Amino acid sequence: MMDRGILAIVGAPGLKAAVAQAAADHGLDRIDKLDGLALYAGAGLKRSRAPASNVILGDHFSNGSFSVEWGSFLTFSAGTGRPTEISRAPLTGLPLYWCRTGGGLLLFSHLELLRGLHVETGVDVDFLRHLLAYSNHRTARTGLARIEELLPGTRLAFDGHVTQVKPIWSPWPHAGKQIYYRDAVPLLDITIRKCVSAWANERREIMLELSGGLDSSIVAAALAAGDHGFAAATIATASPDGDERRYARAVAERCGAALAEYLHDDSELDLAAGPRFLSPRPATYGVLAGIDAALGAATAQLPGASIFTGIGGDNVFAITRSILPVIDALKTREPIRRPAAALRDCARLCDVTVWHAARAVFRHWRRPPATGWPRDDDYSCRSALPDAPLPHIWDHGGERIPPGKIRHVQSIQRILDFLDRPGRWYGRDVVAPLLSQPVVELCLSIPGWQWVAGGHDRAAARAAFAPRLPEFVVWRRNKGRLETLCAKAFMEQRARLRPILLEGRLAREGLLDRERIEAYLARERLAGDYDYFRLLELADIELWVASVEGFGRVPASLAQRAY
Repeated sequence: MMDRGILAIVGAPGLKAAVAQAAADHGLDRIDKLDGLALYAGAGLKRSRAPASNVILGDHFSNGSFSVEWGSFLTFSAGTGRPTEISRAPLTGLPLYWCRTGGGLLLFSHLELLRGLHVETGVDVDFLRHLLAYSNHRTARTGLARIEELLPGTRLAFDGHVTQVKPIWSPWPHAGKQIYYRDAVPLLDITIRKCVSAWANERREIMLELSGGLDSSIVAAALAAGDHGFAAATIATASPDGDERRYARAVAERCGAALAEYLHDDSELDLAAGPRFLSPRPATYGVLAGIDAALGAATAQLPGASIFTGIGGDNVFAITRSILPVIDALKTREPIRRPAAALRDCARLCDVTVWHAARAVFRHWRRPPATGWPRDDDYSCRSALPDAPLPHIWDHGGERIPPGKIRHVQSIQRILDFLDRPGRWYGRDVVAPLLSQPVVELCLSIPGWQWVAGGHDRAAARAAFAPRLPEFVVWRRNKGRLETLCAKAFMEQRARLRPILLEGRLAREGLLDRERIEAYLARERLAGDYDYFRLLELADIELWVASVEGFGRVPASLAQRAY
C-alpha cells in the first residue's frame, strides 16, 4: 500500500487500463474524473474540490492568517475545451514527476508506481555530467531520460499536444524587500508559530526529530506554544562531536515533551549497500544510514504519526560565515552605521579581528563574488563536464539583488534537494515547517546584516525564540557533527568502495579522475581534509545508477551522444 502515492494519466487511451491496474496494485483510490484526467491517490492524502473543476491533494491552507494560499499540495484542473493544468505549491509542495507517453501525459509521485507500465527510460548521462559539476542544483530534469519533475512553485499545462511549464512563485520579489530587526523578531515569532500550528492542527500524532540544535528546538518551542502534544526523538554517536543529548533533553523538558534517545549504530553504515528505494535521481546518502535506522526506530513506535523536522532552518535563517552581509549593506547604500556594525558582527561571528574582516571586504569589493551556482567538480574529469548548470526557474529575477541575498536564495534552493532523500521518510507524512511559504517569504525580506546581529548567526530567529527556549540552547555557537563517525566508516569500508568508484558507470564514461581517486583510497590515514565526503557522494551516485539500470530502456539522447 502506498498511502501517499499519486498516479494520473491524461489522454493516452491505450495506457488507461494499465494505469488503473497499477493504481489498484498499490492501493490508490480513483478520484472523481476530471474531463479526460484519470487521477488516483493514496488514502493518506487529504483531498478537496474547490471549485468543482479542481481537485486539491494534500495540505492546503487558505484560512486568512496569511495573504497567500500555501501548504503541501497539488492542484489538478481540467475542463472541456481547456488544457489540463497541474500546479505544485511553492517550496513544500507534494512531489510529482511526469513524462509524455502513448500520446498523452503520465504523472506519478513515486518511481515504483511505473513498474509494469513499460515506460521507456534510462540513465541520462548528460544529467550525470551536470550533477558532478553542480551538486544539489535541482532542476526539472531528472537522472532518467524523458522524465521530468514538476518543481515546487510551477504549473504544468497540457492541451493534448503540447506541454508547457511556467513558474507561479519566485523568491526574488521577497528578497528585494527590507524588514528590519525591530519588526523582524516579533514577526518571526508570530509567523513560525502560526505555520507550525497550521500543520499540527491537521494531525493526530506528531513525532519531532529533535537534534538539540537551534532549528529543531524552534519547532519544538512553536509546538509547545500552540499546546500541540508531541513526542520527540534524538540520536547520539559514540564520539563527543555527535552527542547532542544534553541540548535535546533541556528543550524537551522545557516544552513538556517525552524524549526518546537512540544511539547511532555504526553497524548500520554499509556504504556499499545502495539506495533503499527507487528514485528518479540520486537520493539516499549511504553515510546517513545509521541516522535513518536510529530515528526510524523512533518513528516505528508511532507508525501513524507525522514526522516534524527542523530541516531547512540554517538555509531559511541565512546562516553564513562570510562578510557578504557587509557587502549587502554597502551595496544597498545603508547609513554608514549599518555596514560598520555588520563588519563588527561578522568579525565576531568568524572569530577574526575587525581589520581582518575589513581586508576581506576590500578584496570582495574589488573582485565581486560570482553569483552563479557554485561549481564543485573535485575528483571528476573536468574536461568532460559542462561549463554551466542546467537552467532553473529561479535563474532570472535577481539581477538587482545584492550578492549575500543571492546566496540566501541559493541556500534555500539547495535545501529543497534534500527533502526526499532520507530513507526513513520514504512514504511517510513529513512536515518541514521552517520551509513554510510564509516563513520563507518573511526571512527573505530580512536583510543579511540583521541575521548576524551581535555576532550570532541566525540572530533574528534566536532572538524571536529566546523567551521560549533554554538560554544555553538558543545562544549556543557550536553544532553537532558526524565527521568522526563518517571518517571511521570510510576508512573501514574503502576496500568495498574501490570497485564502485573505479569500475562503475561514471568511471567507464570517463567522468571521474580515477588516478586521483585511487591515490586517495590508498592513504593509510586521513590527513585532516574532508575529501572522503566527496568520494562518498560519488559512490552514492554510482549506486543509484546501478539501482535504476534496467528499470526502463531508451536509446541515448542526442545530448548524451554529443559527448
